[in-house]
Amino acid sequence: MTTTYTPYIDVTVNAQWDDWQNYPQGRPNPEYTQRVIDWNIDGLILAFLTFEPKSESACWAAQPTMPLEWAKPLADDLNALGKKVIVSFGGAANYDISAKLPVEKLVETYEKTIDMFGVSGLDFDLENDLFDADKICEALKIVQKNHKDVAISFTLPVMPTGLTNTGLGIVRKAVDAGLTFVINGMAMDYYNPAYYDHMGKAANDAVTSMANQMATFYPTLSLRELYNKVAVTPMIGKNDDMSMFTLENAREVGVYAREHNVAFIGSWSFNRDNPSNSQWVELESSSNPQQTYSCEYAKYFIG
Repeated sequence: MTTTYTPYIDVTVNAQWDDWQNYPQGRPNPEYTQRVIDWNIDGLILAFLTFEPKSESACWAAQPTMPLEWAKPLADDLNALGKKVIVSFGGAANYDISAKLPVEKLVETYEKTIDMFGVSGLDFDLENDLFDADKICEALKIVQKNHKDVAISFTLPVMPTGLTNTGLGIVRKAVDAGLTFVINGMAMDYYNPAYYDHMGKAANDAVTSMANQMATFYPTLSLRELYNKVAVTPMIGKNDDMSMFTLENAREVGVYAREHNVAFIGSWSFNRDNPSNSQWVELESSSNPQQTYSCEYAKYFIG
């Protein structure tokens, strides 16, 4: 297995509204497709599908004007290039569809997403309390039986010491459901100054801690095989706790992940892989004054 670099992209950020083929609904900005080509990115994780109450369906960022099919042009671009398309449900804000829909509707939505987007994976970013892990796992048990080639990942908060008890509980539910999946640790926002000068090491420690935690669930696997079952997603540049994940940190994480053959490296986010001197966390820049050009973090992760 080869460790891939598949950063998250908030498809709603910097959207293009003047594309005549999609006017007036708009579409994800095609400049990101060009960056995937220019920097040989392995693929993108499209984020986030959440519950939209009026239609009672999955929409991007819970916006009724951005239904499921709204981001299809980006997926079509990536598929035409032979790149990975992974669609992520959940995120930090809004209700996940699992909190509001029955299992049969979850199965229908997941399978519709697989077919519409030609996905190589489905991701479940479970970082707030607005989801139902039992229903997700029950639905995925059916979906995975029908789509064995579609990878499943659970993206969970992580510290350098490993997953939280809540995260471990989600892993237990997925294991008990008989799912094949990867755990993706959100190596970011530790809110602990002890890690601020060692953000690369902190992310790598999180990877090792998660692999060791997986041994509880898979006691017959070797450590090498356990690393295959984890992934890592740092937040590039300035984090919400005002720590800085540097370019050198990205290099450290990329090297470590490839050496240990982890499932994939993500990042939050592809939209933010641009330089700026901002003092604050921004949607379209890393706020890292040391970054000098767009996609420089991608270069360091890939090596």
